[in-house]
Amino acid sequence: MNKIFDTMKAAVFDMDGTLLDSMPMWHTVSDKYLEGKGIQPPAELWDNVKRLTEIETANYFISNFGIKDPIERICADFRSIIAFEYHNKLQLKDGAKELLQHLNSKGIPCVLATATNRPCVDACLARLGIAPLFTEVLTCLELDTTKKEPLIFERAAEICGALPSETVIFEDALHCIRTAKKAGFAVCAVYDKSSDEITEPPESDWDRIKKIADCTVNSLTEIIPQQSRH
Repeated sequence: MNKIFDTMKAAVFDMDGTLLDSMPMWHTVSDKYLEGKGIQPPAELWDNVKRLTEIETANYFISNFGIKDPIERICADFRSIIAFEYHNKLQLKDGAKELLQHLNSKGIPCVLATATNRPCVDACLARLGIAPLFTEVLTCLELDTTKKEPLIFERAAEICGALPSETVIFEDALHCIRTAKKAGFAVCAVYDKSSDEITEPPESDWDRIKKIADCTVNSLTEIIPQQSRH
């Protein structure tokens, strides 16, 4: 087991792509929106919108698919599709609940640090039965920040009374991992299929992540001691 876990006094978890198998949902929100309008989404839709903001995506739909609704209505429809998934469908990745239970049993506080909005987070955690396993839940929106800045990680460590070097950040996204490492945190990178994307050619995000994270795992089950597995 990696040495960062020997000195860990706090664990900070990203949600989407780390604990939650939710990235495929984000890839299909635009498809579902168009299908709801009776429009067959083109195969290249995700590649065309994946770097766009919500408002930019709405404008893209207006320009390319003849959508007549105002931008505010299109964005509200996006959020409705997303909320339904968090409230009803999305599931944990293998080992997520068991790892949280193991850390709780060892007295290591766990904090959720996510860019997802609070209503979706709370509904999803309650449905999956893991809300009680977190000392605190922090969202970027409520802290008026993004994970391009270390504030959410620093606040999580502060809540747990731990130094950055004693706090392990569990993340799947390249830019978030970079932020945490620059701020002095230990990072355990969790593989997600979305990390196979090449956002900075020529290497995939996962290849870049493996060079900067303290520890990488293909599954959270790798971190759970054998005797603690159910």
